[in-house]
Amino acid sequence: MANMKIIARIIKFELKKILSSKLTIGALIISYLILIYSYVPNIFKYTFYDDNGNLLKRKQAVNYEKEFYKEYLNQVQTDERIRANIENLKEHYIVENNKTGFEYDKALPKDIYYEYYKPRESYFYWLSQNFISGPYPHILMIEFDELGDFYVHRQKNIETWFDSMNLTSTEREFWQQRANITKGPYQYGYYQGWNYINDSLDIVVFLVLAIGIGISCVFSEEHETGMDAILLSAKYGRTKLVTGKITASLIFAIAVVLVGLLLCVVPILLFFGTEGWNLPIQVLDAKILYNWTLLKTIGIRIFMSFLSALAVATIALSLSSKIKKTTPVAVIVILFYLGGLFIPVERGNRIFQKITRLLPAFLSGRQYYGLVTYSFFGKVLTFYHMAIAVYILLILILLPLSMIFFKKHQVE
Repeated sequence: MANMKIIARIIKFELKKILSSKLTIGALIISYLILIYSYVPNIFKYTFYDDNGNLLKRKQAVNYEKEFYKEYLNQVQTDERIRANIENLKEHYIVENNKTGFEYDKALPKDIYYEYYKPRESYFYWLSQNFISGPYPHILMIEFDELGDFYVHRQKNIETWFDSMNLTSTEREFWQQRANITKGPYQYGYYQGWNYINDSLDIVVFLVLAIGIGISCVFSEEHETGMDAILLSAKYGRTKLVTGKITASLIFAIAVVLVGLLLCVVPILLFFGTEGWNLPIQVLDAKILYNWTLLKTIGIRIFMSFLSALAVATIALSLSSKIKKTTPVAVIVILFYLGGLFIPVERGNRIFQKITRLLPAFLSGRQYYGLVTYSFFGKVLTFYHMAIAVYILLILILLPLSMIFFKKHQVE
C-alpha cells in the first residue's frame, strides 16, 4: 500500500511537469481547437430542404431529414429498388439543361428537385460512386439503360481493382472471400452522426503529435537540468521513479485522446443522433471489403487512435531516455510522425508500401478503403491485425528499454 502511494505521488508530480510545458499546452490547445473546428461549423451551417423547397436549418433540418429517411430510404437497397429510384428521377430529368453536370435544379422541375432529388442527393451520389466511380448522378441519367445490376457492377469493379493491385494468389483469394461476404444487398438509412464522427477522427493525428511533444521531455529534461544525478542516486530513483514517469506518460497519452474523443463524439451524437449505427460500412463506399457496421468502424478507429497515441508515447519515451536533450527528441518525434504522411506510399514496391503503411501516422486513418495485407506461411493478416500485433510488441520492447537507458545515464 505504501509503495502504491509513493508511485501515485510520483505519477501526479510527473503529470504536472508534463502539463507545465508551454509548448505542450500550446500544442494541446491547437489540436483541440482543430478537432472542434472539424465539426462545429457543420452543425451551425447544417441545412436540409423540405418538400416545398424551404431551407431548414440546424436541429430542425436534422429532425426533418431523419423522418424523411425513415419513410423513404431506410430500406434494404435491392437492385430493383435502386433502379426504380433512378428511373423515377430520370422520368423528369432533362439532360440538355444540365450543361455543367451539376445543375440539377435546371434539369428537373422545381417540385421534383426539392421533393425527390434534393433529399436523396447523398443517396444518388452513393449510387454513382459505384456505377461510375465518381459523385456524378448526372451520368446515371445519361447511361441509365447501360447501368446494369448495382451489385454485379460492384463485384466487377472489385475484380478490376484486384487486377490493378498486383496481389499474390493467396491475397487475391483472401479479398475475394471478403468481397463475397460483403456483396450485399445493403441496408441504407440515415447515418449523419457517425459520418461526421468518422471525419473528425482524422484530426486525431494532431492530438498524437501533441502527445509526442509533451512526452519528449520526460527523461531528457532531467539530464538537461542535472536532476538525473540526484534522482538516480535517491532511494527510489532507479525503481519507482522510473515506473512512475512511464506510467504518467501513458496516462497522459490516453487522457489526451480520451478528452479529444469526448469533445467530438458526444456533441456530434447529441446533435445528429445515434441512428445508423447498425448500417453496413458499405454505405460509405460500396467497394469497402470489411464486414463491419458503422458502430464497429468507429470503435475500431477509436481503438487504433489509442494504439497510435501509446505507440508515439512509447517511442518518445525511448528517445527521451537515450538522447539527453529535449529539443532533438521533440524534433525527431515530429519528423518521424508527420513525415510518414508525406511519403508517396503508392509509388514504391509492394514491400515498401506494406512497411510504410505501418507507420504511426497511418494507424488511426481510413485503412479500410485499401487492400493492405501481410502474408505469413500461407496465412493472410489485414492491416489492422498486423498493426495491432506490431505495435503491442513494439510497446512491450521499448518501455523496458526506456527504463534501462535512463538508469544507465552517465552524469557529466
